[in-house]
Amino acid sequence: MRIIRLSLAFICFQASFTFALSTEDQINHYINQVEIPRLAEIYPDAIISITLNNAAALNYLPACDSESIQIRNQRPEATKRTNYEISCNNPTWKSYAPVTQSIMIPAIKTITPINRGQVISKSNTDVGEVDLSSLRGHVFTKKNPPYGQVASRNLRINTFITVNLTTPPMLVKKGNVVLITAKSGSITVRMNGVALENGVEGQQIRVQNTSSERIIYAKVVTDSEVLVNY
Repeated sequence: MRIIRLSLAFICFQASFTFALSTEDQINHYINQVEIPRLAEIYPDAIISITLNNAAALNYLPACDSESIQIRNQRPEATKRTNYEISCNNPTWKSYAPVTQSIMIPAIKTITPINRGQVISKSNTDVGEVDLSSLRGHVFTKKNPPYGQVASRNLRINTFITVNLTTPPMLVKKGNVVLITAKSGSITVRMNGVALENGVEGQQIRVQNTSSERIIYAKVVTDSEVLVNY
């Protein structure tokens, strides 16, 4: 999808139409020329549609003798519902037009039930379209898949996977033999050790040096290595 770059000035849009065009036509032009391209820049892979609600109420507004009405999205950060503030300078009036947005994005979903603690992979997931407003938390996509993550609870089939439904995999388990890498400036020393507790990537865990039996805290790097910085 071609990305159209817009300045923030487009959030407040003044249509370049004469008063001969209806208010509804000008709002629809604003939707097609400003709001949909703006959202497409934020969500480049999304299918976006915006529906003007209660368009019949616009017929009760006074005719605008100004060159055009002015339109401003009151909640540009919204993913579902927002209001457009519409106003006229001659005669002076202001009103509001409610709209509903649909932002459908491709995201990773389950294609089989996944049990709590089970690893998420390509074999039990696929890509589907989901309305952004229906999700809670950051969703995983093809560019940022959850493969290798572990389900934090039981997931039903066709569940779109978000960050709050996953946990990092347990790389090191209590009792595992690990390589302790100690670094101080340009000096690196390696020694064998035993993990005294479970740990995920990046977590600090207690490790016992096999030779000295000294217990230290080290950061989990892989399933067989921990790191100590001095």
